Amino acid sequence: MATSPLPSPGPSAVGPASAEDFMARYAAGDSAAFAPLYRLLSPRLFGYLLRLTRDRHQAEDLVQVTFSKVHQARSAYFTGSPVLPWLLAIGRRSFLDLKRRQKVRPEDLTGDGSVPEKTPELGGTDDLARELELALDRLPSAYAEAIQLTKVTGLSVAEAAEVLGTTQSAVKLRVHRGYHILRKELEAFGRAL
Repeated sequence: MATSPLPSPGPSAVGPASAEDFMARYAAGDSAAFAPLYRLLSPRLFGYLLRLTRDRHQAEDLVQVTFSKVHQARSAYFTGSPVLPWLLAIGRRSFLDLKRRQKVRPEDLTGDGSVPEKTPELGGTDDLARELELALDRLPSAYAEAIQLTKVTGLSVAEAAEVLGTTQSAVKLRVHRGYHILRKELEAFGRAL
């Protein structure tokens, strides 16, 4: 017995369909809802994964892996619940799976099969954005990820806690401690945060 898809949201006074609307339709069997869901959420997922991996190709691959897992888990989605934190949690788990696999073979080879040279750190630059990137890279991953989710990706503390699988208090503490370290790092560069 085929189920009829949920009606498409048409132009109305309530505005355009949200990620939650598209996900609810997709979970109910409307495969046409996947494309707008992907277009809506993939840029934010990619930005988050790029920040975690620091590698464009890995982040692109992880976006595909994450959406594949979303497809497999679509029946587990609770209609009406926020989609972005759920998606980012799946992406984060995919990233952690990748890191575990890389521990077995930690080096990435270049196209010709050689081990790439490490790029030297940039020091003494006057570019505040670059200095901030370097300081974020030196943060413990728990602090950097909490800052990334709340300040860069724009999730609420509650949503970030859901993604990280921790409490809201822990997220606030990680952000606070991360800022404290960043402030000291930037002061070493002669900048104030």
